[in-house]
Amino acid sequence: MTDGARPKRTMIRQLFGYYGVSIMQTFVEFGVFALLQLAGAPFRIANTAAVFCSGSFNYAMNRNITFKSSSNHIRSIAMFTAMYCWNLLFSNLMMSWIPSQFGWPTMAVKIITMGMQSIWGFLLCRHVIFA
Repeated sequence: MTDGARPKRTMIRQLFGYYGVSIMQTFVEFGVFALLQLAGAPFRIANTAAVFCSGSFNYAMNRNITFKSSSNHIRSIAMFTAMYCWNLLFSNLMMSWIPSQFGWPTMAVKIITMGMQSIWGFLLCRHVIFA
């Protein structure tokens, strides 16, 4: 295998691993969010709990399995937490603003924001958080 092929294969493996974890994380996040919504929790509380649960799952799986990181654990937690705080703020703002402005269902906005977060999440995890 050439030297150029190894980084490409590593990135492809990480990409599949990251999105595999993301698929599992989606079930965790939607499950917690849906259960809390059914229980009558306001969407901000339901979303906060869902993001916390899924974020903890995501961090553990991606640090230990996808990126096999040996970077500074405290630094990684701090950066991952900062990314998730941004994701939480972003999704809450979008779920407040878009349905009221355009009449979209909250769940549809949740799906869109999760898709956006998955793109920048992979890039940040690969190049910054677990580097």
